[in-house]
Amino acid sequence: MLYMGHIFEDRKRRKYGLFSNFIYSMKSAKEWDRKLFWAQLLMVVPNVAASLLGTYLPSRLVSDLTAQVGMARLMMELVVICVVMWLGNAAFEVMLEYCELEGSFICNHYAKKFVRKIMDVDYDYLEDEAFQKVSGNAWRVARFGQGVSNAVVAFPQFLSFLAGVVVYGILLVQRSILLLLITMFSVSVSLWLLSIARKKHAQYHEKLALSAKKAGYITAQATDSAAGKDIRIYHLTDWFLEKYDGALQEIGRVYGIIHDWYTFRNLSHALLQLLVDGAAFGLLARMLAGGEITAAEFVFYIGLVSGFSLYFEEMLRQVMSFNNTSASVSYLREFLEVEDRWNRGEGVGAGQMEQIRKAPVKLEFRNVSFTYPSSERPTLKNINVVIRPGEKIALIGLNGAGKTTLVKLMCGFYHPTEGEILLNDIPVERFSRDEYYSLVSVLFQDSTMMALSLDENLTGQKPEEIDRERLERVLKLSNFESVYEKLAEKGRTPLVREINKTATDFSGGEKQRMLFARTLYQDAPLVILDEPTAALDPIAENELYLNYGKSMEGKTGIYISHRLSSTRFCDRILLLEHGEIIEEGTHESLLAGRTRYAELFEIQSQYYKEESERKRRSELMDDAYEVKAERRGVFDE
Repeated sequence: MLYMGHIFEDRKRRKYGLFSNFIYSMKSAKEWDRKLFWAQLLMVVPNVAASLLGTYLPSRLVSDLTAQVGMARLMMELVVICVVMWLGNAAFEVMLEYCELEGSFICNHYAKKFVRKIMDVDYDYLEDEAFQKVSGNAWRVARFGQGVSNAVVAFPQFLSFLAGVVVYGILLVQRSILLLLITMFSVSVSLWLLSIARKKHAQYHEKLALSAKKAGYITAQATDSAAGKDIRIYHLTDWFLEKYDGALQEIGRVYGIIHDWYTFRNLSHALLQLLVDGAAFGLLARMLAGGEITAAEFVFYIGLVSGFSLYFEEMLRQVMSFNNTSASVSYLREFLEVEDRWNRGEGVGAGQMEQIRKAPVKLEFRNVSFTYPSSERPTLKNINVVIRPGEKIALIGLNGAGKTTLVKLMCGFYHPTEGEILLNDIPVERFSRDEYYSLVSVLFQDSTMMALSLDENLTGQKPEEIDRERLERVLKLSNFESVYEKLAEKGRTPLVREINKTATDFSGGEKQRMLFARTLYQDAPLVILDEPTAALDPIAENELYLNYGKSMEGKTGIYISHRLSSTRFCDRILLLEHGEIIEEGTHESLLAGRTRYAELFEIQSQYYKEESERKRRSELMDDAYEVKAERRGVFDE
């Protein structure tokens, strides 16, 4: 649940002011529905016009009666004014109803903005705790919060009240500024007293927490079957009831104090209103007696005082109630206006991108270190490595060594804390984000399938845009072709059963091969495979090894695996430990010396021998064999 108290209490940290949020809300309404924007803006006119006519009508009748105009003319004027008043009020009500209706739907507009932003924001924000807090509150506001919905009505109503204050104030001040000041003083003091009552309400409400918690606890115990046994066996009913009654009495006492404060405010307001009305009537009566105003003007100014008082009070009330609305809009804006760190403008250009995509790329890390914002110690320290064009690199390391962080730097999800990363000798920062992402294709351990067709999952394209020749080639390279061809609907097969009950589910190995095909289809010059054989059986794993060289033709490949025996087909192995590359070389050269790699290889080989023996004995004894650890090794916790 959104903790609104944090939002409203921490005003000093709020980035956006009330007026700024008002403008933003109006602009958003215009984006959502231009008719809504104009309804918000124009509802001011009929509201104030109808109110002013209502103030003018008694004065006009007194003027006509004093002048002894004919009954026909009197009735005609009365009918015309009443009809215009009705039209104004009707127009206002129609616009207000439209605003309230659209206000209930505008959350969809903000929800769409939220989803677009969260799917496009730089990846490292998604792992940032401060951003997660802001995005979480923004989502709750957009999806469930009443603040942004209320803004659709609250802001234009405020405009109406403000316009009424201005119009009535101008008319009053033309006759007597004292009338205006008396009325403003009365309303201001009254609302000041109301604000005091509300503060006292908030203070005493906090004192209710303990008593309410006690009452809630006793209620929960009374309905709990486990507690019910003890209550009955140990005769605790009277004791519980005594405590419950005490909690209720305390709640009632506190609410009584809160009620007393509101009563004090209401009595004070009534007294103030009496004094102000008396002062205004007395001032106007003196003017009438002195011949300064006519009887009709007396009636008109009495109406103006009443109307100004009403508008001024409602305007101030609205401002007092804007806290929730303004805070909700502020949270959305704070999220939606988060600035990207990646270059989103011009990159290296289409011409250079075309040249880069024609051949395998070179990837270089120069003195790269990375420290997470929440950590004081670097995860990666002074990484210096050059991955040559077309080279097949195996990246290995124990859990916590920094492999995942290094891969995310390669993908462009993170930016180095120190040092720089270059692609074909071009600093990564010079590429736009879309340019760089188009050069990298990755098979992640936790890849996601979308609730779309199989072909759309494999290619990320609409059916009519798919390169069928390329798709056929990657289906063969990934060994997913046989699975694909057996499906009745082939590429039209729907996926993700949680969304579509008729969807197809693949086994772990089939899904892994499908994801490998998707990685290859992107045809990027840099391919990263993160544990691509994790869900494959030994035969399928061996097939992937045999096809790896062919599938990586014309590409630079980076292969991450916990199984050291699977790295021998790579050109070079990088061993990462404690955030540093401690060894590099071929499988044979690293085994030839007294290396850390050789030590780990021996430990893992012994582990798999023992695991194989346990499996063999289990099969001989006809026991169920737990395979959950079969594919694990020293590189896993």
